[in-house]
Amino acid sequence: MRRVLTFTAIALIAAPAFAARWQVDPVTSRIMFKGEQTGDTFEGSFPKFSSTISFDEAAPEKGSAHIAITMASAQIDGKDRADALPTSDWFDVKQFPFAEYTATSFKKTGDHTYVAIGKLSIRGIEKNITLPFTLDTVGKSAVATGEVTLNRKDFGIGQGRWTSEEWVKYPVTVSYEIHASTITK
Repeated sequence: MRRVLTFTAIALIAAPAFAARWQVDPVTSRIMFKGEQTGDTFEGSFPKFSSTISFDEAAPEKGSAHIAITMASAQIDGKDRADALPTSDWFDVKQFPFAEYTATSFKKTGDHTYVAIGKLSIRGIEKNITLPFTLDTVGKSAVATGEVTLNRKDFGIGQGRWTSEEWVKYPVTVSYEIHASTITK
């Protein structure tokens, strides 16, 4: 009996830690963007996205995430901008319906602060991107907030006369507020 208990204890200690799976609330979660056109700030959002997130504060390096943003869902101030975003000059939603971010791990950077380490793909162009975020947890619920500045030129966003910064600046700030609850451990 003692051998069985010892073996069971060793097996439990040696078992890999699995990150908790999280379910994102699509109603309260938001992905937003902000940029500058001819000296004026514009703002928009992507209300439709799906996600798969595994994360444990005790072992963030074992976590992973996949976020798929429906590019045709983009909402932005101004009819001209709203009409332009889906076109081949900008998001080209017919050829590239989704932007995807895949995190292969997370790293703790401070009290309640982390970075997601992964790749972002927009318009078929993939780049290594580290996403910083602050995580506030209460019981089985969490809110992750953060922002990152991307260069739209790196992803081919803005073709033709929009390629330069003459009209629309290259930096675009993407901010996120993700509300989720743990579904397994």
